[in-house]
Amino acid sequence: MAVAILLPVVVFSAVALQLLRDGEREAGLRGLSETARASALIIDRELASSAAALKLLATSAYLETGDLQAFYQQAVLLKRASSWTILVDENGQQLINTLRPFGEKLPNGGNRKIVQQVMAMQKPAASDLIVGQVTQKLSTALFVPVPAHDGKRYVLAQAFAAEFFNDAVSQHRTPPGWVVGIMGRDGRFIARNLRAQELLGQLAKPELTAAARARDEGVLRHQTLEGVDVFDAFTHSELSGWTIGVAAPAADIVATAGRAVAFATLGLLLALAIAATAAAILGRRLVRAITGAAEAAVAMGQGAIPKLAHSRVREIDQLRTALTQASALLGRAQESRRQAEAEREGLLHNESEARLRAEAENLGKDQFLAMLGHELRNPLAAISGAIALSERCGDGTAAAAKARAIIQRQSAHLARLVDDLLDVGRMVGGKIRLETLPLDLGDMAQSSMESLRVAGHTAGCALTCTTEPVWVQGDPTRIKQIISNLLVNAVKFTPAGGAVALTVGSTAGEAVLTVKDSGVGIAPELLPHIFELFVQGETSLDRAQGGLGIGLALVHQLVSLHGGTVSVASAGPGQGSAFTVRLPRIAAPAAPPAPALPARTQDRRWRILLIEDNDDARRMLSQLLGIEGHEVFEAATALEGLRLAGLQQPDLAIVDIGLPDLTGYEIAQRLRGDGGTETMGLIAMTGYGQEEDRENALAAGFDFHLVKPVDIDQLLAVIDLCGQASAARIQRRRPVLPS
Repeated sequence: MAVAILLPVVVFSAVALQLLRDGEREAGLRGLSETARASALIIDRELASSAAALKLLATSAYLETGDLQAFYQQAVLLKRASSWTILVDENGQQLINTLRPFGEKLPNGGNRKIVQQVMAMQKPAASDLIVGQVTQKLSTALFVPVPAHDGKRYVLAQAFAAEFFNDAVSQHRTPPGWVVGIMGRDGRFIARNLRAQELLGQLAKPELTAAARARDEGVLRHQTLEGVDVFDAFTHSELSGWTIGVAAPAADIVATAGRAVAFATLGLLLALAIAATAAAILGRRLVRAITGAAEAAVAMGQGAIPKLAHSRVREIDQLRTALTQASALLGRAQESRRQAEAEREGLLHNESEARLRAEAENLGKDQFLAMLGHELRNPLAAISGAIALSERCGDGTAAAAKARAIIQRQSAHLARLVDDLLDVGRMVGGKIRLETLPLDLGDMAQSSMESLRVAGHTAGCALTCTTEPVWVQGDPTRIKQIISNLLVNAVKFTPAGGAVALTVGSTAGEAVLTVKDSGVGIAPELLPHIFELFVQGETSLDRAQGGLGIGLALVHQLVSLHGGTVSVASAGPGQGSAFTVRLPRIAAPAAPPAPALPARTQDRRWRILLIEDNDDARRMLSQLLGIEGHEVFEAATALEGLRLAGLQQPDLAIVDIGLPDLTGYEIAQRLRGDGGTETMGLIAMTGYGQEEDRENALAAGFDFHLVKPVDIDQLLAVIDLCGQASAARIQRRRPVLPS
């Protein structure tokens, strides 16, 4: 009777537990596979991040100009823990390695095969374990092609030390005893969370290597290098082709279901023994208990957790408890699977967003480069045409004078473009500094409006200027830049016959400057973004209105630095626009401030040493100084300049900083350290115009620091001041004779 009663329960429980064990095993293996995929996504995310950074670095203007030292400084900014950046040419010669100071001799010829492959395919590629030419240690690298510049072809690489990916796999949260490993395409370990240093570069188990070569992903059961029986899930990194494996001890996968089966089996045996001796007494009770157990099994099969009910039959109660525990385990396994799937979806979503951002940034970069090329070619075309006109008409003619005016105007336009681009770099780096003094905003506005009229940039617009004296604390150069940018922007987008009005007034505690035009207006969707960098309205193919999309961004930044605000209003396309600047107002000073620029103080002729490696610039400046009556000694290299300085003993020297053999700083230090030339006046004239460049020049021994292009009148005034300073130093050195 006991056997007849318990047999259905035993059979059903065995089937249910077998299904549970199989389901637990399959759930564990699915979770193991999801962990492997998540690990692969983490590796791909690291590589994609490095690839995106390298692609952005590959667009650096310093590569196009060949300024590898400046490019080196940019590359250093990408340095991450346990990684470094390398620039190689098509022969495998390392040109830059951020592990070494710029200019240090670097190895040649390494990784030539993968470098040539990347150049040929124009696609990023990752290496397996290689021995670094500089570190002589095992590492990996991600290679990215660089667009060709003037026939020069490069490849950028982000190299990773062995510990980089060891840290990545170690940070992945896995249960104790699980093994996470990364294997290269050659089957050797790149990283491993256990015995990482010992197994670096060693071959993985042959059965795992063979399975990874045969399939994109899968699970196999084998023994690890430590001799542990494991289920090993593997998949591949899409970006690198590496194999990512996650191994869990087989005991962990099957332990839960195995314990439940053993526990239930013991309970069933005990129940059979009791039933054999008390079948008559417990028959009815067993029927009710078995019925309850069947209901619990049905509930578990439907995904619900069965409720515990005391039946006064211990064996059946144990069975129900086991079913309840198994149901809870099954529910937790399903929840774990759902969480893993949600995490995977999140990673895929983040990767998709990152790719879209990278594509948008790349498109913005291409559009900006196209705009920059257009804006630079226009003045260059005008200058070349004016030169050709001057050559054909001859000096002294009206056409030649007009050509010179064009050259001056377009050169100034090019200088403004370069200044704006440099200001953008300073703005992004937070390096714009203000030298403020009390200013009459009304006078500054009238001066800027008059400069626009004199330069002939009114484009047929009717300009009006209404101001009143309003004082602010500001940097004269930057305040003028704010007003000029707003006026030029208004004229640019106002057709001939339109009107541009500039007004300056005041409210309680504020100075208010408004530039209003009757031009093309601003679309509503563009208004919230008008002060963002590189933002412009739609333009026609001829780009008659031009611009780089940085003028208004500079205005916003400069106004903010002065503690003010700038806003824009427009009724829409064709309705014109109005820009309003509000700055903190101050009381009028007792006396106007002194002018900031030096003036020529005398008409003395000086003996000048000119050290400049650009032949055209050196000869042109030498002729200009010669016309002014100065005696000029020319040198194209630093060593030639030092020789002439000792031989001719000039009054002062004008030195370029970026020379091929020595820097201008080294020249200044040598001249100041020589008893025969230590009193010489020194002027640094260079294209490096940031505040730290000026501080470096003065620290090296220069008296003045000028940024190219230099206004000739300002240069002549500085030459007089520098010559006087040199004469004063010579006078102080002369001994005082006794009377």
